[in-house]
Amino acid sequence: MVEHFIRDNGYITVFLMVALSGEFGLIAGVALARTGSVTLSGVIILGTIASFIGNMFYYFLGKFLWNKWHFLKKKFGVRVEVSSRIVRRYGSPLMLLSRFFYGVRNIVPIALGLYEVSMGPFVFYNIVGAFIWAWFFTEAGGLVSSYLIKNLSNIRNVLLWGVAAIVILGILYILIRKFISRLER
Repeated sequence: MVEHFIRDNGYITVFLMVALSGEFGLIAGVALARTGSVTLSGVIILGTIASFIGNMFYYFLGKFLWNKWHFLKKKFGVRVEVSSRIVRRYGSPLMLLSRFFYGVRNIVPIALGLYEVSMGPFVFYNIVGAFIWAWFFTEAGGLVSSYLIKNLSNIRNVLLWGVAAIVILGILYILIRKFISRLER
C-alpha cells in the first residue's frame, strides 16, 4: 500500500520526505527519479520549496514564539545563545552557509527571527540558500547513484574480497595468538 502511494504520488512523497528529513529526502527523491516516478528537476524544485517553508517556520518561531514557549529554550537555548554573536555579525547571508551544517541548520533561522533580522533579506537568502542546498544534494545523489549503478559488480567483488580478507586476517590473528601463548608457557 505504501509502495503504491509512493509510486503514484512521487512528488508529494518527495516534498514530505524533504520536509521531514532534509538531505535524506533529496537522496530518496533521486532514487524515485531513477524509477521514473519524478524528475530530478522536480526533486530540486520541491526540495527548494520544502526547505524554504521549513526555515520560514523556524524564523517565525524565533520571531514570535521563542519567549513564550519555554520548552524551546530548554531544547535549543544554549545553541541559540551561542549563535547570537554570529547572527548579529553576519545576519541573513548566514542562511546560505548554515544549511550545509547538520545541527545548525534549524537553529540559525530561529536565531535570525529572535534577533529581529528583517524579513526581506531573510526571505531572499532563504530562497537562494534553499535552491543551492536542494540542487547540491540532488546532483550529488545523482552522481553517486550513477557511479554505484555503473560499478555495482565491481563494488560487490571488492566487498566480497574485503570480507574474505577480514575473515582470513581474523583467523591468522587467532592462530598467532595461540602460537604466542604456547611459546610463553
